[in-house]
Amino acid sequence: MILVEKVSDPRICVSITTPNITDCSTIAQNSAMVELRLDLMQLDLEQVKPLLQREELLTIATCREGKFSTSDRLRQLQFVIRNGASYVDIEVESGEAYRTALVKLAKEHGCKIIISYHNFEQTPGLPEMRKIIADCRSMDANVVKLATAAHSTCDSARVLSLYEGESNLVAFAMGNAGKITRLACLYLGAPFTYAAPAPGMEAAPGQISVRSMSSMMRKLEDSII
Repeated sequence: MILVEKVSDPRICVSITTPNITDCSTIAQNSAMVELRLDLMQLDLEQVKPLLQREELLTIATCREGKFSTSDRLRQLQFVIRNGASYVDIEVESGEAYRTALVKLAKEHGCKIIISYHNFEQTPGLPEMRKIIADCRSMDANVVKLATAAHSTCDSARVLSLYEGESNLVAFAMGNAGKITRLACLYLGAPFTYAAPAPGMEAAPGQISVRSMSSMMRKLEDSII
């Protein structure tokens, strides 16, 4: 069984990627907020239902391209929306029919909408990223998520500068050069950040473990107080 740091802070969203339902349940029981990476978990949706229906647990439903067809991804996300997901993550580049169907269903079930953008190659220029955020907001986003690959501290600084004048934005940089942004974003306005349940269980490059994230937050907040 996986050993997971218990975290009651809803600002830390723990990404669940394991296909083992026992481990999924353990992570959920020790978290206040989780991201269900349905494309990586690849579980029977009936097994996932109890996680969605825990009143004290916030859940983000995510199903990225690659493992499933568009119709299968749509079916899975519709299922979790109907069964209590707190948020659904929809990629900004998704087809209009796919996006419209999920947005409509999410609104009917009180599920908040995350419109997300990911760039695993680079961090675009500031004007381009500002336009991406505006495009996401035009698609009925309650929260905009923007994650880019950082190759330098300049890339990370550019991503963090996006918070000026913005709200309900989760923007950070991936990779080793972007690790600091995953923590700093919380103190610039992000409603939450993403963390791995344990080392070796990262859902994206540079993702920090729950234990490390919690420790850094405590040290930072203690020093401020």
